[in-house]
Amino acid sequence: MSNIFIAIIHYNGDETSDEIFRIMGKTKYYLKSKTMRGTANEMTLHISCRQDNLLFAERIRSLEQVKDIVLVQYNGEYHG
Repeated sequence: MSNIFIAIIHYNGDETSDEIFRIMGKTKYYLKSKTMRGTANEMTLHISCRQDNLLFAERIRSLEQVKDIVLVQYNGEYHG
């Protein structure tokens, strides 16, 4: 069963986004937003994957230019 995750990734450098997309490979995802502030960037991805297959997050986190990655499981509801 697939789960939906929102990934928020903070990183430096334009080429790092290419590396992130390469790491995602065949994982089903789409880009929700990208904010660029000088060399500091933020990318938000909507990802559909199995909860026990989050290896992509570790691979993204291991990139030298990635500051942090936040994964939030999304069930389609928002209460606030």
